[in-house]
Amino acid sequence: MILATVLTTGAAVAPALALDYEAKPIMWCIQAPYRTVGALSGALICGGISGPIDGGFHGALKGTKHVAGKFGDEKGTGQLIAGAPIGGTTGMILGGGTGGYHGVSHGWKLGWDKPFSRWSYITMEEK
Repeated sequence: MILATVLTTGAAVAPALALDYEAKPIMWCIQAPYRTVGALSGALICGGISGPIDGGFHGALKGTKHVAGKFGDEKGTGQLIAGAPIGGTTGMILGGGTGGYHGVSHGWKLGWDKPFSRWSYITMEEK
């Protein structure tokens, strides 16, 4: 059903592409549905999967080092082992939440600018 709608819409607006004047407003209207779907999919995947995983991982590392630093040495093996259950778990939960929030906005922005590109589905910055 969606494919039929897209094909019908594409065929209906094809004559608008042949106009001889500046077509920026028309191109925006034609690209808007495609970009919206790309932004929504980027926001859902990046905010629901990629962002929480990335944020949880980095939050766990940061929380573990923070608690290990409170125990005396953030690079000490014993302090890192002791800080992992407390700081690592808390950092993973908090980092996953903030990573999901960041992932939604990141996926939406890049999903709109570059629909369906790999950069709209991961939280890493484009190189």
